[in-house]
Amino acid sequence: MEKDTGSILRQQPLGEHGLIITWCTEQHGIVRTAARLARKPGSELSGQVDLFHECELLYRPATQGDLHTLVSVNLISPRLALRSQLSRLRLASYMARLLLATVEPGAQDAAWHKLISGALDYVAQSEPRRAVLLHFEKRLAELHGLYSPDQLPHHTLLRHFQHLPAGRNELLQCLEAAK
Repeated sequence: MEKDTGSILRQQPLGEHGLIITWCTEQHGIVRTAARLARKPGSELSGQVDLFHECELLYRPATQGDLHTLVSVNLISPRLALRSQLSRLRLASYMARLLLATVEPGAQDAAWHKLISGALDYVAQSEPRRAVLLHFEKRLAELHGLYSPDQLPHHTLLRHFQHLPAGRNELLQCLEAAK
């Protein structure tokens, strides 16, 4: 069994009652777990696993592949404020998708978790602004060792990774309109 702390960055259906949950964890980096009964009414995971929740998780490592079995979770922070405003939710979603697009599963560096967890906490507590996204992109480029002060971090990330999540321009327009 592995025990870790992580933020939920993506959820996908798994059968009728299950979920595949993608985490960014402190010790193991990007981790995917299968929660077979998470959507079943009355499940002990019901209400515990939702997008952007910070949890302590216990999982059984996979013998093959990268889909581990989620055994239990202990909710640390639901970050409910992210759901209070559409622009907050959009910013948090984009940052999560950007991190997942640039960090390989299994990259065991606590800096990835610290970056996304800190960013999600900040967005939950503060007004979503363009500067938050730009700072996140800069820190992401720095952690990848790609940052150059004479280039926009977004362009550097795009050039290096070839593909980034869609919707950045629309998000920036939304953040400008929210002022």
